[in-house]
Amino acid sequence: MLASFLLFLSCASHPEGGLNPSKKKFSYSDVTGTYSLTREHKSAGSKIVTRSQLSSNEGSTKILEKSITVSQAGVLLDSGKKLKTLRPFASEFTVWLEGKKYLSKMKLNVKKKSMTVQLESPEEKWNGLQEIPFPKGQYFCFYTQIPECLYLNNLLRKAKTAPNQSIPFIIIWDPYPFIQEQMTNVGKNLFAPASVKFDGEFKNLFRYIVEVEGQIILYHFTPSFELIKAAWIAQGISIVPPGEEVANDEE
Repeated sequence: MLASFLLFLSCASHPEGGLNPSKKKFSYSDVTGTYSLTREHKSAGSKIVTRSQLSSNEGSTKILEKSITVSQAGVLLDSGKKLKTLRPFASEFTVWLEGKKYLSKMKLNVKKKSMTVQLESPEEKWNGLQEIPFPKGQYFCFYTQIPECLYLNNLLRKAKTAPNQSIPFIIIWDPYPFIQEQMTNVGKNLFAPASVKFDGEFKNLFRYIVEVEGQIILYHFTPSFELIKAAWIAQGISIVPPGEEVANDEE
């Protein structure tokens, strides 16, 4: 499906009819503690822009991580048919480790059928440019943009209408290569095969399972597919509304 992916046609209309601007705060917890996470997304022409920022605590000015991802909404050609989809376009991820800045910037290179990755850090091994070719696939989602990407690619609706079916897609680790150092058993590659599956309705929320690298990430959405909370079980990560604790059904 890579060939059809690269025949992408820009289009002003978005899959699923559009994305309303949103900015929400969450409580983010992992094995090291609890932090404040802000996520926001908006449409800018044919592009979908998602921003996230992780701070040490509510109201703190100390930023631990921040990211911006940009995907382009439009239509691709597949066997003569036009399919609405998203194409990953660019990203920028910054993390501060022991007070030092680590930066990963990416941009789609259509001619080379690759993602151009620029790394800047205090460590020699994480500096310079890389050209990483795309694997075959139809749906590609930046890691920090998974909720918006699955929605706008219509995968959430498709999975809900086929609850026993796992729908494949490919995750682009926009925090690459730093996420591979911070997380356990995430692999060493920029791209990772993944799948999404509808897991039922719990307390008026739709729960979806995203499986990647043999691990499960749970996403909870409202019936209108607004992200409410998430949990990456193997990594001990939970993302919930401020003041809410992780429920037992996410253990």
